[in-house]
Amino acid sequence: MAAQTKKFFMAGACLLFVFSAAMGFLLNEIYEGHYNLPEQESQLADTEPQKPRQFYWEERYELCELYQLDCEAVRQPGDTATEEMLRDLPLQELAGRYPGPDWTVSENAEQVVTICRNRPGLCPQHQNIYHLGSNETGQYVAVYYGPSAVGSAAGAFLVTDVLLDHLSPEQLWELEQGQYEFYSQDELISMLDNLSEL
Repeated sequence: MAAQTKKFFMAGACLLFVFSAAMGFLLNEIYEGHYNLPEQESQLADTEPQKPRQFYWEERYELCELYQLDCEAVRQPGDTATEEMLRDLPLQELAGRYPGPDWTVSENAEQVVTICRNRPGLCPQHQNIYHLGSNETGQYVAVYYGPSAVGSAAGAFLVTDVLLDHLSPEQLWELEQGQYEFYSQDELISMLDNLSEL
């Protein structure tokens, strides 16, 4: 019985020795760089970690874009919790969460994601400009929102009782050329007062 126990312990010691030698050899190979790790892992170790995405939130206005008024997009504040939730989503999935035509989603090479809300009408800056034109029937002077480039697309602010026939040929030509633009209501009222005296 004692001989069997001794053989059992000897066999266990041999196995332990072989296992230890194998582990020592393997660890030495890894340390010396002879053991090839999977290619993907070694590539990840060699590349620098990518910068996390940044988000820009903007608003653009349909008529300003359509008539190329060169106004800047209106920057909006972002929400940290929302950005964290969106940070790792593929661009296609981001675009699905912010679908067109109400939204435009883009990403540049620096991992800056721009999420732009597309609004109807004019931006606040151009909404505060007025210009003169003729009303729908072509009989009266009308006041329209926005610069003269947009014509009547932004809607009428006021249709006056000044007949186009009462304008001089020079005034009529200037009106047709879009030269009557006003950047404040005071300027506009002053001009309308002058026209009403015709």
